[in-house]
Amino acid sequence: MKKQIDRYRGKQFGYLIVLSSYRNKKGYWKCICQCKCGKQKEVFTSNLLSGRTKSCGCLEEANQRKYIDLTGKRFGMLTAISPTKQRKDSSIVWECLCDCGNVCYITSHNLIRGDTKSCGCLRSINSDLTGKYFGKLQALKVIGESHGRPLWLCECECGKQCVVQYNNLRSGHTRSCGCTRENPNLIGGTNLSLIRSGKLSKRNTSGVRGVSPTRNGKWIATITFQGKRHFLGTYVTIDEAEKARKKGEEKYFKPFLVMYGKE
Repeated sequence: MKKQIDRYRGKQFGYLIVLSSYRNKKGYWKCICQCKCGKQKEVFTSNLLSGRTKSCGCLEEANQRKYIDLTGKRFGMLTAISPTKQRKDSSIVWECLCDCGNVCYITSHNLIRGDTKSCGCLRSINSDLTGKYFGKLQALKVIGESHGRPLWLCECECGKQCVVQYNNLRSGHTRSCGCTRENPNLIGGTNLSLIRSGKLSKRNTSGVRGVSPTRNGKWIATITFQGKRHFLGTYVTIDEAEKARKKGEEKYFKPFLVMYGKE
């Protein structure tokens, strides 16, 4: 047993030299060690053997002092003043002076990568879109928020107003109220070519337009017209549901198609 206790005595692991070892109540081996700076430290045997612990802490402090000196360098509107003792995500936090006069604290990682270019004032300057044009849209004012982004009330060149998310304006995703992509077949919220075609939806499982099965084996007939879905009844057989659907088309679709000369 004594041989097992003393087998690490006098051996060196990194800056640590094992003086003696003993076993604690949990059954782990600890070592009292002495490094080159003269301090003593208790270390788990597994940490010594794996190399996870190589000093009393002085080696870690020496590594922390190794950093890229950013003093006086500019990053966007920020000038790095001096490093602090703070660390965030293994990166040194620098005290920085913004061109607007504010002092802020940014990690060297974010400064070097260009992720942070101001104390935050640049974001607020860029976020004000009042009066600016994006395609056919002119931003008027903020009227709300969605997913943490402002919702802007905009006026289109065609005279219509619409609400657009900040990101969609800045990215160019939305450049009009929709007037530039209007469908000539879309009248009053109904697509004329669609109701004339009789084409089945990909989600249709009955083979009959506007008819769908229920869990109890019956059939439901519905029809959608001008953005509103109308319930036409529940039937025992699919033939009955199909007849109800055709009556619905006669009621809703036919007068509309006649009105616009598409019958």
